[in-house]
Amino acid sequence: MSFELYSPISGTLRHLNTLADPVFAEEIMGPGFAVAPENDRYVKVCAPTDGTLTHLLPHACAITRANGQQILVHLGIDTVKLGGEGFSSIRNLGDEVSAGDPLIAWDTAPARNMGYPLEVIVVVLCPPASYLEHLPADCSPIEALMPGARVHRASEES
Repeated sequence: MSFELYSPISGTLRHLNTLADPVFAEEIMGPGFAVAPENDRYVKVCAPTDGTLTHLLPHACAITRANGQQILVHLGIDTVKLGGEGFSSIRNLGDEVSAGDPLIAWDTAPARNMGYPLEVIVVVLCPPASYLEHLPADCSPIEALMPGARVHRASEES
């Protein structure tokens, strides 16, 4: 079974290996993609998939799909150091969400002022025997809710 992950924001699609953080660039947490936001100061980050909001921090959240697969949405790099400044949760822990539902409102100014990278990162956490197919090429423009990647089980033919 395969499923698509949708872009949580509009911007420029980036493959993880282009990111400054080795945890993401080396896919230590799992495969995924990132989207560099347009020059908007205020960004509304949306769910890239359907599921239950099972982890919620000011700068990140995880959605658990019906099949148990967890998807991480991480706002920026090193933004944990902001102590929540600039982030406002729209949803609550335990909420059921659909792809496209707003999750977090982000005022990027505090992160931008600190020089932190602003990519919104989507990662398939510890994927069980699966692989990720990037849909748009690196550095392609992407709109919120456009497919960013497709996740396949390794045993599938595509």
